[in-house]
Amino acid sequence: MKHRPKHIVEYILLRCAGGLIHILPYRAALCLAWLVAAAMHYIGRFRASEARRRIREVFGDRFSNREIRHIAWISWRNLCFNAVESARFPKMRLQDMEKQPMAEQMRHLKSEHERLGTSYIIATVHMGNWEIGHIACHHFGIPAFSFVRSQKNPLTNDYLNRTRNNTGTEVVENDSGVLRSVIRKMKAGKVLAILPDVRARTEALSIDFLGGKANLAAGTALFARQVNCPIYPGFVRRIGWTRHECHFFDPIHPDLSLDKQEDYQRMMQLMMTRFDAEIQKTPEQYFWYNKRWILDPIR
Repeated sequence: MKHRPKHIVEYILLRCAGGLIHILPYRAALCLAWLVAAAMHYIGRFRASEARRRIREVFGDRFSNREIRHIAWISWRNLCFNAVESARFPKMRLQDMEKQPMAEQMRHLKSEHERLGTSYIIATVHMGNWEIGHIACHHFGIPAFSFVRSQKNPLTNDYLNRTRNNTGTEVVENDSGVLRSVIRKMKAGKVLAILPDVRARTEALSIDFLGGKANLAAGTALFARQVNCPIYPGFVRRIGWTRHECHFFDPIHPDLSLDKQEDYQRMMQLMMTRFDAEIQKTPEQYFWYNKRWILDPIR
Protein backbone atom coordinates (compact mmCIF):
# COMPACT_ATOMS: atom_id res chain seq x y z
CA MET A 1 0.00 0.00 0.00
CA LYS A 2 1.39 3.38 -1.03
CA HIS A 3 1.21 6.10 1.61
CA ARG A 4 0.92 9.85 1.10
CA PRO A 5 4.12 11.86 1.76
CA LYS A 6 2.30 13.85 4.45
CA HIS A 7 1.43 10.65 6.30
CA ILE A 8 5.00 9.39 6.08
CA VAL A 9 6.39 12.67 7.49
CA GLU A 10 3.83 12.68 10.32
CA TYR A 11 4.72 9.08 11.15
CA ILE A 12 8.48 9.75 11.20
CA LEU A 13 8.02 12.81 13.45
CA LEU A 14 5.80 10.83 15.80
CA ARG A 15 8.30 7.98 16.04
CA CYS A 16 11.19 10.38 16.65
CA ALA A 17 9.27 12.23 19.35
CA GLY A 18 8.24 8.96 20.98
CA GLY A 19 11.82 7.67 20.92
CA LEU A 20 13.16 10.85 22.48
CA ILE A 21 10.51 10.77 25.23
CA HIS A 22 11.47 7.17 26.05
CA ILE A 23 15.18 8.01 26.26
CA LEU A 24 14.86 11.11 28.42
CA PRO A 25 14.20 10.92 32.16
CA TYR A 26 10.57 11.63 33.01
CA ARG A 27 11.04 15.17 34.31
CA ALA A 28 13.41 16.05 31.49
CA ALA A 29 10.77 14.90 28.99
CA LEU A 30 8.22 17.09 30.74
CA CYS A 31 10.61 20.06 30.56
CA LEU A 32 10.90 19.51 26.82
CA ALA A 33 7.10 19.29 26.57
CA TRP A 34 6.83 22.56 28.53
CA LEU A 35 9.11 24.31 26.02
CA VAL A 36 7.14 22.94 23.06
CA ALA A 37 3.86 23.91 24.72
CA ALA A 38 5.10 27.46 25.41
CA ALA A 39 6.33 27.90 21.84
CA MET A 40 3.03 26.72 20.38
CA HIS A 41 0.92 28.74 22.83
CA TYR A 42 2.78 32.03 23.09
CA ILE A 43 4.58 32.20 19.75
CA GLY A 44 2.46 30.06 17.42
CA ARG A 45 -0.67 31.03 19.41
CA PHE A 46 -2.23 27.69 18.48
CA ARG A 47 -5.99 28.05 19.15
CA ALA A 48 -5.16 30.21 22.19
CA SER A 49 -7.64 32.98 21.33
CA GLU A 50 -10.40 30.44 20.77
CA ALA A 51 -9.72 28.74 24.12
CA ARG A 52 -9.79 32.09 25.94
CA ARG A 53 -13.05 33.01 24.21
CA ARG A 54 -14.61 29.75 25.40
CA ILE A 55 -13.44 30.29 28.97
CA ARG A 56 -14.90 33.82 28.96
CA GLU A 57 -18.13 32.48 27.45
CA VAL A 58 -18.49 29.96 30.28
CA PHE A 59 -17.36 32.07 33.25
CA GLY A 60 -18.34 35.59 32.22
CA ASP A 61 -16.74 38.17 34.53
CA ARG A 62 -15.72 35.66 37.19
CA PHE A 63 -12.08 35.77 36.04
CA SER A 64 -9.85 38.66 34.95
CA ASN A 65 -8.15 38.60 31.55
CA ARG A 66 -4.91 37.57 33.24
CA GLU A 67 -6.61 34.67 35.02
CA ILE A 68 -8.23 33.53 31.78
CA ARG A 69 -4.85 33.56 30.03
CA HIS A 70 -3.42 31.46 32.88
CA ILE A 71 -6.30 28.93 32.70
CA ALA A 72 -5.80 28.59 28.94
CA TRP A 73 -2.04 28.14 29.31
CA ILE A 74 -2.23 25.45 32.00
CA SER A 75 -4.89 23.60 30.01
CA TRP A 76 -2.60 23.55 26.95
CA ARG A 77 0.53 22.71 28.97
CA ASN A 78 -1.30 19.80 30.57
CA LEU A 79 -2.21 18.43 27.14
CA CYS A 80 1.47 18.39 26.18
CA PHE A 81 2.34 16.73 29.51
CA ASN A 82 -0.39 14.17 28.82
CA ALA A 83 1.23 13.36 25.48
CA VAL A 84 4.57 12.67 27.19
CA GLU A 85 2.93 10.41 29.76
CA SER A 86 0.93 8.55 27.11
CA ALA A 87 4.15 7.80 25.22
CA ARG A 88 5.68 6.46 28.45
CA PHE A 89 2.67 4.35 29.50
CA PRO A 90 4.36 1.09 28.35
CA LYS A 91 7.12 1.76 30.93
CA MET A 92 4.65 2.31 33.78
CA ARG A 93 4.29 -0.42 36.41
CA LEU A 94 1.97 -1.06 39.37
CA GLN A 95 4.56 0.27 41.82
CA ASP A 96 4.53 3.57 39.90
CA MET A 97 0.75 3.82 40.20
CA GLU A 98 0.87 2.92 43.89
CA LYS A 99 2.85 6.12 44.50
CA GLN A 100 0.13 8.29 42.98
CA PRO A 101 -2.60 9.97 45.09
CA MET A 102 -5.17 8.24 42.85
CA ALA A 103 -4.12 4.77 44.10
CA GLU A 104 -6.61 4.68 46.99
CA GLN A 105 -9.56 5.51 44.74
CA MET A 106 -8.47 2.87 42.22
CA ARG A 107 -8.30 0.23 44.95
CA HIS A 108 -11.83 1.22 46.00
CA LEU A 109 -13.01 0.88 42.41
CA LYS A 110 -11.42 -2.55 42.21
CA SER A 111 -13.28 -3.62 45.35
CA GLU A 112 -16.53 -2.35 43.79
CA HIS A 113 -15.89 -4.54 40.76
CA GLU A 114 -15.38 -7.55 43.01
CA ARG A 115 -18.49 -6.69 45.05
CA LEU A 116 -20.71 -6.27 42.01
CA GLY A 117 -19.31 -9.30 40.25
CA THR A 118 -20.40 -7.78 36.96
CA SER A 119 -19.72 -4.95 34.54
CA TYR A 120 -20.12 -1.22 35.07
CA ILE A 121 -19.16 1.99 33.29
CA ILE A 122 -16.45 4.48 34.25
CA ALA A 123 -17.31 7.87 32.75
CA THR A 124 -14.93 10.81 32.82
CA VAL A 125 -14.36 14.06 30.96
CA HIS A 126 -11.34 15.67 29.27
CA MET A 127 -9.87 16.80 32.56
CA GLY A 128 -6.38 16.35 34.00
CA ASN A 129 -4.74 13.36 32.32
CA TRP A 130 -7.93 11.53 31.40
CA GLU A 131 -5.92 8.75 29.70
CA ILE A 132 -4.10 7.68 32.86
CA GLY A 133 -7.28 6.27 34.38
CA HIS A 134 -7.40 3.47 31.80
CA ILE A 135 -3.80 2.54 32.53
CA ALA A 136 -4.51 2.63 36.28
CA CYS A 137 -7.44 0.24 35.77
CA HIS A 138 -5.11 -2.21 34.04
CA HIS A 139 -2.51 -2.09 36.81
CA PHE A 140 -5.07 -2.42 39.60
CA GLY A 141 -6.72 -5.42 37.96
CA ILE A 142 -9.90 -3.79 36.62
CA PRO A 143 -10.68 -5.32 33.19
CA ALA A 144 -11.45 -2.01 31.48
CA PHE A 145 -11.68 -1.28 27.79
CA SER A 146 -12.47 1.84 25.78
CA PHE A 147 -13.13 2.72 22.18
CA VAL A 148 -11.13 5.08 19.99
CA ARG A 149 -11.61 6.75 16.65
CA SER A 150 -9.33 5.72 13.80
CA GLN A 151 -6.73 8.30 12.75
CA LYS A 152 -6.82 9.62 9.19
CA ASN A 153 -3.16 8.66 8.85
CA PRO A 154 -3.03 4.84 8.69
CA LEU A 155 0.65 4.78 9.68
CA THR A 156 0.14 6.77 12.87
CA ASN A 157 -3.10 4.88 13.54
CA ASP A 158 -1.27 1.53 13.48
CA TYR A 159 1.57 2.92 15.61
CA LEU A 160 -0.78 4.31 18.26
CA ASN A 161 -2.71 1.03 18.39
CA ARG A 162 0.56 -0.90 18.87
CA THR A 163 1.53 1.50 21.66
CA ARG A 164 -1.83 0.97 23.38
CA ASN A 165 -1.45 -2.81 23.06
CA ASN A 166 2.00 -2.59 24.67
CA THR A 167 0.41 -1.08 27.78
CA GLY A 168 -1.84 -4.11 28.25
CA THR A 169 -5.00 -2.03 27.85
CA GLU A 170 -7.81 -2.93 25.47
CA VAL A 171 -9.37 -0.60 22.92
CA VAL A 172 -12.12 -1.05 20.36
CA GLU A 173 -12.19 1.04 17.19
CA ASN A 174 -15.29 3.19 16.92
CA ASP A 175 -16.77 1.81 13.71
CA SER A 176 -20.17 0.58 12.54
CA GLY A 177 -19.98 -2.53 14.73
CA VAL A 178 -18.91 -0.81 17.95
CA LEU A 179 -22.32 -1.07 19.67
CA ARG A 180 -22.49 -4.85 19.39
CA SER A 181 -18.84 -5.20 20.39
CA VAL A 182 -19.22 -3.01 23.50
CA ILE A 183 -22.38 -4.80 24.67
CA ARG A 184 -20.75 -8.20 24.15
CA LYS A 185 -17.68 -7.24 26.20
CA MET A 186 -19.75 -5.73 28.99
CA LYS A 187 -21.97 -8.78 29.24
CA ALA A 188 -18.76 -10.80 29.59
CA GLY A 189 -17.91 -8.74 32.70
CA LYS A 190 -15.56 -6.13 31.27
CA VAL A 191 -15.70 -2.49 32.36
CA LEU A 192 -16.31 0.27 29.82
CA ALA A 193 -14.28 3.48 30.21
CA ILE A 194 -15.86 6.32 28.25
CA LEU A 195 -15.56 10.08 27.65
CA PRO A 196 -19.10 11.47 27.24
CA ASP A 197 -18.20 15.18 26.85
CA VAL A 198 -17.99 15.13 23.05
CA ARG A 199 -20.52 17.07 20.96
CA ALA A 200 -22.64 14.82 18.76
CA ARG A 201 -22.60 15.66 15.04
CA THR A 202 -26.36 15.19 14.70
CA GLU A 203 -29.22 16.19 16.99
CA ALA A 204 -29.09 14.19 20.22
CA LEU A 205 -29.73 14.95 23.91
CA SER A 206 -29.79 18.58 25.04
CA ILE A 207 -27.86 18.65 28.32
CA ASP A 208 -27.21 21.62 30.61
CA PHE A 209 -23.43 21.96 30.88
CA LEU A 210 -21.02 24.82 31.58
CA GLY A 211 -23.80 27.39 31.44
CA GLY A 212 -25.00 26.33 27.99
CA LYS A 213 -26.68 23.49 26.14
CA ALA A 214 -24.51 20.56 25.07
CA ASN A 215 -25.70 18.28 22.27
CA LEU A 216 -24.53 14.90 23.59
CA ALA A 217 -25.00 11.37 22.36
CA ALA A 218 -26.79 9.06 24.78
CA GLY A 219 -24.11 6.36 24.43
CA THR A 220 -23.06 6.16 28.09
CA ALA A 221 -26.67 5.92 29.29
CA LEU A 222 -27.62 3.56 26.45
CA PHE A 223 -24.87 1.08 27.38
CA ALA A 224 -25.87 1.28 31.06
CA ARG A 225 -29.48 0.47 30.22
CA GLN A 226 -28.61 -2.27 27.76
CA VAL A 227 -26.55 -4.12 30.36
CA ASN A 228 -28.50 -2.79 33.39
CA CYS A 229 -25.33 -1.67 35.12
CA PRO A 230 -24.27 1.44 37.07
CA ILE A 231 -22.27 4.39 35.79
CA TYR A 232 -19.42 5.61 38.02
CA PRO A 233 -18.66 9.25 37.08
CA GLY A 234 -15.13 10.27 37.97
CA PHE A 235 -12.41 12.74 37.11
CA VAL A 236 -8.64 13.12 37.23
CA ARG A 237 -6.71 16.19 38.34
CA ARG A 238 -3.02 16.86 37.79
CA ILE A 239 -1.19 18.04 40.92
CA GLY A 240 1.92 19.99 39.97
CA TRP A 241 3.76 18.26 37.13
CA THR A 242 3.86 14.57 37.99
CA ARG A 243 1.11 13.76 40.50
CA HIS A 244 -2.45 12.68 39.71
CA GLU A 245 -5.50 12.39 41.91
CA CYS A 246 -8.90 11.03 40.99
CA HIS A 247 -12.32 10.91 42.56
CA PHE A 248 -15.41 8.82 41.81
CA PHE A 249 -18.95 9.90 42.64
CA ASP A 250 -21.80 7.70 43.79
CA PRO A 251 -23.01 5.49 40.95
CA ILE A 252 -25.87 6.43 38.64
CA HIS A 253 -28.20 3.51 38.03
CA PRO A 254 -30.58 3.06 35.10
CA ASP A 255 -34.29 3.14 35.94
CA LEU A 256 -35.93 0.50 33.75
CA SER A 257 -39.39 1.69 34.82
CA LEU A 258 -38.86 4.89 32.81
CA ASP A 259 -39.17 5.39 29.08
CA LYS A 260 -35.70 4.83 27.66
CA GLN A 261 -35.34 8.36 26.22
CA GLU A 262 -36.42 9.86 29.54
CA ASP A 263 -33.93 7.65 31.36
CA TYR A 264 -31.12 8.57 28.94
CA GLN A 265 -31.81 12.26 29.57
CA ARG A 266 -31.90 11.75 33.36
CA MET A 267 -28.66 9.77 33.56
CA MET A 268 -26.70 12.02 31.23
CA GLN A 269 -27.83 15.18 33.01
CA LEU A 270 -26.97 13.79 36.45
CA MET A 271 -23.53 12.81 35.21
CA MET A 272 -22.71 16.05 33.41
CA THR A 273 -23.94 18.17 36.35
CA ARG A 274 -21.37 16.47 38.59
CA PHE A 275 -18.61 17.08 36.05
CA ASP A 276 -19.67 20.70 35.64
CA ALA A 277 -19.21 21.33 39.37
CA GLU A 278 -15.65 19.97 39.29
CA ILE A 279 -14.68 22.01 36.23
CA GLN A 280 -16.00 25.11 38.00
CA LYS A 281 -13.58 24.40 40.88
CA THR A 282 -10.44 23.95 38.73
CA PRO A 283 -11.14 25.19 35.18
CA GLU A 284 -7.45 25.01 34.21
CA GLN A 285 -7.72 21.21 34.44
CA TYR A 286 -10.32 21.07 31.66
CA PHE A 287 -9.38 20.84 27.98
CA TRP A 288 -10.65 24.00 26.26
CA TYR A 289 -9.08 23.36 22.83
CA ASN A 290 -11.23 20.59 21.33
CA LYS A 291 -12.09 21.35 17.70
CA ARG A 292 -15.57 19.97 18.30
CA TRP A 293 -16.34 22.37 21.15
CA ILE A 294 -19.05 20.88 23.29
CA LEU A 295 -21.22 24.03 23.39
CA ASP A 296 -21.08 24.81 19.67
CA PRO A 297 -24.41 24.46 17.84
CA ILE A 298 -24.93 21.67 15.30
CA ARG A 299 -23.91 22.74 11.82
